[in-house]
Amino acid sequence: MCEHVIVVDIGNTSTTLGLARAGRISRIGRLPTRTASRAAVADALAALVHNRAIAGAMLCSVVPERNGLWLRSLHACSGRTPVAVHHRLKLGMRIAYPDPASIGADRLANACGAVHRYGSPVIVADFGTALTFDVVADHAYRGGIIVPGLPLMTDYLAEKTALLPHLRLDRYHGIPLNLRAMPVIGKSTRQAMAIGARLGYLGMVREIFTRLQHTLKSRSVCLCATGGYAAWALAGCDLPVRIDPDLTLYGIARIYELNRSKA
Repeated sequence: MCEHVIVVDIGNTSTTLGLARAGRISRIGRLPTRTASRAAVADALAALVHNRAIAGAMLCSVVPERNGLWLRSLHACSGRTPVAVHHRLKLGMRIAYPDPASIGADRLANACGAVHRYGSPVIVADFGTALTFDVVADHAYRGGIIVPGLPLMTDYLAEKTALLPHLRLDRYHGIPLNLRAMPVIGKSTRQAMAIGARLGYLGMVREIFTRLQHTLKSRSVCLCATGGYAAWALAGCDLPVRIDPDLTLYGIARIYELNRSKA
């Protein structure tokens, strides 16, 4: 892929956009998903493109009510009809799943990008609003696991208790990023919440990965992690994990490349 392609991932909390070219993602930006206005979207796309020639655009979304705005804006910006990620496109893998239409577009993009970068078998852990695990084995999407994400946990604690505060883990600096240097006993309410989130999610990832390894009967399965909280949750851990921040956008670009005739 030699031309620039606009790739957009509409998530529950934030929308990420970037330019894909020759297998690389650049100029990554973010907007709030539910509150971004038409003008804000148009400005973000104009800044992204900045007089570059655009070959096309692809949209990946788990928030259907925002699709119309982005599809119209992408068409106006690129001069091309954008393509949306869905299970009937070529994905570089088979789908061995009872109801393919129910698989989130972001999970398809993650699996497509992961199997192209790391081969099969591969497990993708996506640390977003929800924490999802997706499994590709024998070059087929098999399914996965979904649990509440880190922001849901901290928001729920604040909403359902009288004294616990709202805590933005990605902005909290009360514990070191190095896991070995992190205290185990919190000396403040916020620190106790952050330690609990970090150790709790690390333990959950370890248990899920171990059981998936056992199920797949493979010690060579690759674990990769993406999403806004992946680096925070897994930094310094002893798991054989590859942190891949732009995996979803890379997967969207890969799906575009596989379906150029439709674009």
